[in-house]
Amino acid sequence: MKKQTLKFGILLTTLVIITSSCKQKEKYTPATEDENSEAITEAVTPINSKLPADVLPSCMINQADFNHWFKTGQVTINGVVNPANSVTFEHENNCDFYKWSEQMFLWTTSPFNEKTYNDEAIIQNRKVVLESPEFYTVTPKVNGSRTLIPHETGKLLRATTSLQKRDSRIDTEEGQATGDALMSQHGALLYYITFVNDVYAQFLTGASDNAFPDNEFPTTQSQLDAIKAYTLRNNISLKSPNTLAMEIKTSWVEVNPLSDFSNHVIIEAEVPTYNKTSDTLWTPTGKHIPKKLAMIGMHVVGSAAGHPEMIWATFEHKNNAPNLSYQYLNNQHQKITVNADTGNNWLLNNNSASTTYNQSHMKYNNDNIKATPNHTISGSNTKMVNAFGVAYTGIPNPENSSPAASNSQVISINNSVLGKLIDGDIRKNYVFIGATWTNNGVAPTGKSYSEDKTDGSAIGTSQLANSTMETYAQYGTNSFPGNNASCFACHNNYPSKTSTGLEPSDLSHIYQYIKPLTEE
Repeated sequence: MKKQTLKFGILLTTLVIITSSCKQKEKYTPATEDENSEAITEAVTPINSKLPADVLPSCMINQADFNHWFKTGQVTINGVVNPANSVTFEHENNCDFYKWSEQMFLWTTSPFNEKTYNDEAIIQNRKVVLESPEFYTVTPKVNGSRTLIPHETGKLLRATTSLQKRDSRIDTEEGQATGDALMSQHGALLYYITFVNDVYAQFLTGASDNAFPDNEFPTTQSQLDAIKAYTLRNNISLKSPNTLAMEIKTSWVEVNPLSDFSNHVIIEAEVPTYNKTSDTLWTPTGKHIPKKLAMIGMHVVGSAAGHPEMIWATFEHKNNAPNLSYQYLNNQHQKITVNADTGNNWLLNNNSASTTYNQSHMKYNNDNIKATPNHTISGSNTKMVNAFGVAYTGIPNPENSSPAASNSQVISINNSVLGKLIDGDIRKNYVFIGATWTNNGVAPTGKSYSEDKTDGSAIGTSQLANSTMETYAQYGTNSFPGNNASCFACHNNYPSKTSTGLEPSDLSHIYQYIKPLTEE
């Protein structure tokens, strides 16, 4: 088969992390298996070895609606997908949030041509939306500030091996909560880059100019109109304004000749180099070299109608790491237990049978990579503790009465979307793990619904994590032994006597440090 590889080269510099109110009470109307006539047929069509084929079709998208996601009105291989409309976002049930997440992922990884979209071009030779002028990269914190880097032609991005570097120049809240470094089983370091879109950048800049308040991320047409008016006064046109404000965090691994990365999104980037002083200490050389990197994970975070706390979704490549056991409902409404994944050829695990996993082998210390006690600088065995972002027990959200029911919805939308993508589409290799938000878009408390049923608790997949970005902070690990292991466990400001808990700086770890575009 011909290799299908997305390549993009951007102007970017390093890392960072991710980070509107309902007027009426949200009603949760569970999607049903007779929602469309394709449900049963699609439910028994194997899509991905990690996704059960007989899942209850409880979250689906029909073919006509899926066609309309594509710019041409028809599904094409690696074709251009339109972004979800966050301004008119209607949400009656979990599935609506999951569809929003899927469409945004497909959009950010869609081909992009600097002059126009060209659906006849060869996918390998053109950029994707994530590297277009629509997005900026956010620099590390230098002298207390971060800078938005515009994307320019002919310049490579610069990646970092750390999501949380422990020095005075970089915000220690960023990245993996534990400050660990990751390496594949073939000895390739993992790298991280975070982007924000133009709506986010202009919202931040306009607020700094007192053009409008920034007490919440934008969620309404009137808020968007104010941002658009501000940009027009400065002769700037927003590319896809209805996306509202977005932060995108991505994880990458160096392409290694010992592994097959032909089914990954590929970029070319400059990466830091190290002196391998010993098997327990690497020190930075201060130099960067160009490398090919393969995308292995993405957080998609964005504001939407009624949700200033933002929707937090995550995706992983199917070959990253084995899942632990989980349950789902099949199309006969029977609860099925899926045994833990086996095999020893995962990117981040070479011994799936081992009971020792998710133990850090290395951390960052003053820009150095340093082995943890009793380990060398090497790849640790990683496992996905929660295959689809919910705890093993309890009620995960207002719509699903069990973890099995929640898992079924996520598996179902995966099968529905991936089953409609044409074979050979690179995006077919990435699995939607889940998405979380709060009921009515109220300020997050840091709690998860399975632990606390009050508004402000994380709902949807309420123990969401990504094995490449929250490796050692998954529910059930030492970092989060209880059920409060959602995105909002870190991205909240509760309780607060000085803010509403919905201010951008309450939710985002980078917003308050970013310099407005007018200061650059």
